[in-house]
Amino acid sequence: MARARLGLLRGIRVVPVTEAVADLARMLIASGLVPVLASPDAVLIDLASVPRIGFLVTWNFKHIANPHLRERMRMKSNDSGYRMPVTCSPEELRNDDDTN
Repeated sequence: MARARLGLLRGIRVVPVTEAVADLARMLIASGLVPVLASPDAVLIDLASVPRIGFLVTWNFKHIANPHLRERMRMKSNDSGYRMPVTCSPEELRNDDDTN
């Protein structure tokens, strides 16, 4: 099973942690929107924000897809010249609308 899962990752682009990603993560932490103990979450958000990835799908509603923080994090990212991706759960991303 592990080999099968690794096979699914072939061809997936690895996004590097650049200085811009680290700077934006530090800004989210300094603003209090992401606590220091959750700094990996800030890095994950910014790994998607800096290269302008469209969606970040996660089950982490505490610090990433938190509906009470998403818009404030988006505004901070925008103020820094980046675009935070749409953050949502897999269920939110699914489109069950048969009219499309």
